[in-house]
Amino acid sequence: MDSSLYKDEEIAKIYNRQYNTVYRICFSFMKNSEDAEDMVQETFLKLISSKKQFASEKHERAWLIVTASNTCKDELRRWKKRLENITSLFQQETVSQKEDDRVLEWVMALPVKYKQVIYMYYYEGYSTSEIAVMMNCPESTVRNQLLRGRRLLKKSSVHHIKSGAVLAAVLAGSLFAVTTVYAFYVYGLGNLHLGKETVLDISKRDELPEEVSEKDIPKKEVDIITLGGIAGSPEYSACREWKDFLDGYDTDGAIASEIGNGFAGLGEYELIYHCYTQDMTDKLDEICEKFELSRLHGQSIVNDYAALCGQAGIGDICTGDDGTVKWDYGGGILYDDGTFSMDGKVAWKGSSALCVTDYQFERTMKGSFNPVTLNVGAVEEYHEWDYSTESGQIVRLANSSLKALILAEKDNSFIVVNVLGDLHGDTFEMSDEMLEELADLFDFSVIP
Repeated sequence: MDSSLYKDEEIAKIYNRQYNTVYRICFSFMKNSEDAEDMVQETFLKLISSKKQFASEKHERAWLIVTASNTCKDELRRWKKRLENITSLFQQETVSQKEDDRVLEWVMALPVKYKQVIYMYYYEGYSTSEIAVMMNCPESTVRNQLLRGRRLLKKSSVHHIKSGAVLAAVLAGSLFAVTTVYAFYVYGLGNLHLGKETVLDISKRDELPEEVSEKDIPKKEVDIITLGGIAGSPEYSACREWKDFLDGYDTDGAIASEIGNGFAGLGEYELIYHCYTQDMTDKLDEICEKFELSRLHGQSIVNDYAALCGQAGIGDICTGDDGTVKWDYGGGILYDDGTFSMDGKVAWKGSSALCVTDYQFERTMKGSFNPVTLNVGAVEEYHEWDYSTESGQIVRLANSSLKALILAEKDNSFIVVNVLGDLHGDTFEMSDEMLEELADLFDFSVIP
């Protein structure tokens, strides 16, 4: 078929079918979600303007993989060419390729705010005052970020970086190197996004009359993410198919109303997955079989934190309960495979003030189907960056005015920490610095 004759719905089908593959290819080259998304769009634009005929979906996928790879390589070559003049300024210092690669890993693991000022200062030659104007922040903030960024680089290094000139040479020669392959992959909200959901809008609940019915409360659409898998994984695909099924099932609520508040007698299907008909359990089994996943079994409430860690097969996540940090465990739910969720509150002495936040910690084992989703408001209102915690885990941090999240992928599990702010005080005050401090309080290294 001539792709120049594609209709919108045909392009949409290919996009939905191949997006995850193309995104992963682009991310492997670009190393960050924003540039990867740009390359994904460029790849599909090339598809739309091409006249390529595909004999099968396998052929289609292969063509998109090659096109995405070439698109990313071309973009990186343009970056490298723009940096040649900068690199030549530092030829008086030489750095081995092996050391160069190590520093690249250290730099790219820095939080965005540190990586950004280091790039602008060392690459582009801007002064701290000029950077402050461009970033709309005090010059003292820029100087502090440069200082902390250099300290983090030094902490990560195994060789002493002798001077600022050497650091500049290393950065200039390696920040956008094409050939380096990263040893980690950090995903963001876009990789967890399942779509939209309509919820009650209680943001102006104080303006509602004392006696109000649910139908009188205004509604709004929000973005929801899955807590049980990353885009492209079987776990995510299962969550997507389950959501699509539920969106089209019992839409008027007639079946649920007929059952009422009683039990449907479906055991763990009902308790864990909230199924209330045989059709739902059949669909659930079909999805698990299709994606080769196990259903969650053996739900138990665990009221003791140490017992939860022991039964889940992990170490002490919440470390440092002393005069500077105080943890309160609010309870948890554990499954036989080690999947669990727990609620808690933590207070710590931050760099500038006492910080308090409630949180929900969700760990889903790979190979299991966990359908839990989370309302995150509007994804576009978050800003995200990668952060290397004190426990050595690269995490993705996402912050907004109403909620924050910590995302991590381990060898055997997916982790989402839903940061809620101080629920008792009904406030959400979470600066980026506070979120990084909170991420440091969790020891992700003890979770397989």
